[in-house]
Parts: sequence; structure tokens; C-alpha cells
Amino acid sequence: MSPSETPQPGLSIVIPSWNGRALLERFLPSVVGAAAAYEAACRQRTEILVADDASEDGTPDWLARNYPRLRCESSAQRQGFGPTANRGIRAASNGLVYLLNNDVSLEPATLPPLVAHFNSPRVFAVAGQVYDYQTGVLSGAGQLGRFRRGFLEIHRRYFVAEASETGGRPWLTLFTSGGSSLFDREKFLALGGFEDLLAPFGWEDVELSLRAWKQGYELHYEPRSAVWHQFSSTISPGFRRRYVRTVYERNRLLGHWLHLDTRGELAAQGLALLGKLLASTFVGRWEAWGALRQALCLRGEIRIKRQCLHARQQRALREVLEEITRQLDRPGARLLDRNTAPARACPSSPPASAAQPSSSQSRQ
Repeated sequence: MSPSETPQPGLSIVIPSWNGRALLERFLPSVVGAAAAYEAACRQRTEILVADDASEDGTPDWLARNYPRLRCESSAQRQGFGPTANRGIRAASNGLVYLLNNDVSLEPATLPPLVAHFNSPRVFAVAGQVYDYQTGVLSGAGQLGRFRRGFLEIHRRYFVAEASETGGRPWLTLFTSGGSSLFDREKFLALGGFEDLLAPFGWEDVELSLRAWKQGYELHYEPRSAVWHQFSSTISPGFRRRYVRTVYERNRLLGHWLHLDTRGELAAQGLALLGKLLASTFVGRWEAWGALRQALCLRGEIRIKRQCLHARQQRALREVLEEITRQLDRPGARLLDRNTAPARACPSSPPASAAQPSSSQSRQ
């Protein structure tokens, strides 16, 4: 489907996957079940599309044998998460796209609460509660952010103790994860999708979310929607730890260079980076130096992209961070940490043999 074509009513579930056959065998049945439940509850069509990133484990053939009515879009060359997700979303047939990791389990009630947010034209994306698949402990909810000591801190979270306590207003989040969030397809493509320079992985969802916020959209957190994530199932087995840290640090630098607004913010970031480089030298951790070297190789492209982003910017990063922080002042909001995190066991998935997509999930 061409991005210029009018999308159909309904919802597409896009699953980027690289060598993920074993994970799909475990988690895909729950996705099929959630899609069927959404169709029954909302009376709208769904589709499930696996965007395969040149897997070497026979994923496309396995899907063709076991889920012949699911779509599989395969790449001949490995591209990384962001480009693969972009390809899947471009190929999606519906106006709303639920982007999902291949190691995430859904429940029948996961999708409908997310869809309701798109009654507002300002909404770009919505994410729900993310529980650890192994322990059941809540690990992902509303994302907070603050600019502190030269860097954007993004790992503070809040959750809502009572899901009904909305006060008539949606809960806001700094970013929605690329692993379990619902996107407005048209807005996603209009913003350019995930930044290809951040491939193969890391910070692409944060960067896109900042882009959306600064261009006037909103990102919501929906506590009535839940998923269970088996963390680090794809990256950890497939890449060396030092490589992962270097790529993540490079992308964090690129994200800052794209979205810090003022000279003061950039100067603070530069000083903080210098201190980090010196400290890493003393302890023999060279990933920060490798990340900086890789990032500097991209500085020309980043400069051009930064100019384009600022030309369309409607809000400053500082304004966005302040609005997100105000969520903590609302009744029912609590900081998420080890002491406050609730737990909820993952519901059992249907047997794979019984979980076949409905006819409306097919695009033959």
C-alpha cells in the first residue's frame, strides 16, 4: 500500500522481527487472540503483518506454513529495527498501527482502550502498561523526562494506581515505546517515521516521540491497556554487550544534538560529555569514545536534519518536559520504583494450533 493512499478503518498490528521464529512461536498466539477480540468488541477489521528483517531462521517459511493468512513482508538485506518498522508501517493497510516487539504477549482487552484516544486529532501515539513477562512486575508506564547535568534523563516513570482516575483528561507520556504502542499511521509517515541514522537500534522511539511533541502532537499513556514483555530477547543474544552500549550511547548523543534547543543546553551537554569521556578513560570503558567517534561522522547529516526540525517546531523541549512533569501533580499518579511497582501475572496464551487469524486479517 502506498503512503499516499487513504487508509482503511481498522487496526494493523506490525511486528518487526529478526531471527525471531522461536519468539513468534511463543507470543504470536496471544497477538492473534487480541486481534480477534478487538474485531469482536469494536466491529472493525484487523490485520497482522510481520516485517521480517532478513532472518536466517526460516521465519517467513514458518509463518507461511502455520499462519498462512498473516502477511509477511521480507527484506533481502538486514536493516535494523527502525527501518524495518518503517517498512512494515508503510505496508500496513489501516489507519491505526500497533507496533509490537516479537517478544510481547497481549491479552484480549489490550487494544480497545488505546484506540479510544484517537478521537482527538492531536494524538500521535498511545502506550499502555508493560509488565515483565517473567515476574509480572510493572516496568513500563507513563514516561517522565528532565534535562539534568547535560543529558536528558528518560528512565523515570509514573503509573496510575486506579485506572479510572482520569479526571476527564488523558495521561501524558514523554515517549511511547516502539515495542508496544499504537500509532496514527498518517502522522507517523508524515513525520518521516523512525530516524534511519539510529539503526540498528536504540533511542529511535524516544527521538520520534520528541519530534512529535515538538511539532504539536500529544502522546498518551493508557493504564487500562496491558502487555507482558520478555525483555532483551532479541538484542542481548544477537550482539556483544560492548557493541550494544556503543550504539546506544551514539544514538543518545544524536538524539540530543537533534533536539536540544538552546546554546546553553548544548553547552551543558558538551561539558557533561567531556566529563563522561574522562571518567570512562580512568575505568577503562571505551564505549563512550567509540560512540562519540561514530556520532561525529554523522554530524553533517544531523546538522541538516536539525535545521529542518527547528523550522517546523511548535514547542520547545523545555515546555514539553514541564507539561509531562505536571502529570505527577494529578490525583492517582505515583512514581514507579521497586517499592511501588504492582505485579500482575501474564494470562495464559491460547494453544498455537487453535490460534488462527480471522478472515479479515488476511490480505491475499
